[in-house]
Amino acid sequence: MSAKSEENKKIVKSFFESLSSGTNTYLDYYTDESEIWTAGQNAIGGRRTKAEVESFADGILSAFPEGIRFEITSMIAEDDRVAAEVKGDAVHASGQVYQNEYHFLVRLKDNKIIELKEYMDTQLAAKVLLGE
Repeated sequence: MSAKSEENKKIVKSFFESLSSGTNTYLDYYTDESEIWTAGQNAIGGRRTKAEVESFADGILSAFPEGIRFEITSMIAEDDRVAAEVKGDAVHASGQVYQNEYHFLVRLKDNKIIELKEYMDTQLAAKVLLGE
């Protein structure tokens, strides 16, 4: 594995640690040109810019008073891409336990996330987050 692939894995690991911290420092990993896509045909899914993610994610993350803990269970890297399998664990403000499993495909440029694709159990997310 190349040194750049190893560096990219470290950046992605650090991104998820930041996302788990309960602060919005995870936004520092994006650029104004970053594109974030989430699977799903509901209010959660779709494409967003960094600015759109900032306001959208604040709403989602605030629904978890104790935050969401993300744990990377597997990660591989090649060239400018990192694929990560991740488990999320949280308690929603409603008291519902929220444990989702994710696959993220992250593309990096100049040590920043230029593209992030998030795949998850969209039905579970809609049930807990949207009450659907």
